[in-house]
Amino acid sequence: MSESVVSQRGALHHYDVLVIGSGIAGLSYILELTRLKPSVRIALLCKQSLSESNSHYAQGGIAAVGLPQDSIEQHIADTLAAGDGLCDPEIVNKIIAEGPDAI
Repeated sequence: MSESVVSQRGALHHYDVLVIGSGIAGLSYILELTRLKPSVRIALLCKQSLSESNSHYAQGGIAAVGLPQDSIEQHIADTLAAGDGLCDPEIVNKIIAEGPDAI
C-alpha cells in the first residue's frame, strides 16, 4: 500500500519507476515493464495530455523530392520552417539532398 504524506502541493505519492514522456518510447517502456513486473508502481509525467508528444506529431517517412515539379530547395525551406528552429540545417540539407537516391 502506498504511503501518502501531505506536502505544500498536496499528497506525496511513492512509485517504483518514474517515466517522463508519453511518446512511443515512454509508453512502450511502460507496457513492457508491466508485462515483466505487473505489480510495479509507475508514475508517468507528460505534457497537458497523453497525446501531446513528439511521437504523436511525427510524420515519419523519407524526406525526398520525387517529382519534376518539386524543388529540393523549397523542400529544405519547408522542413526548416516546420522544425521551428529545432532542425540542424546542415543535416536537413544532407537528408533531403540524398533522399531521391535512398528511395
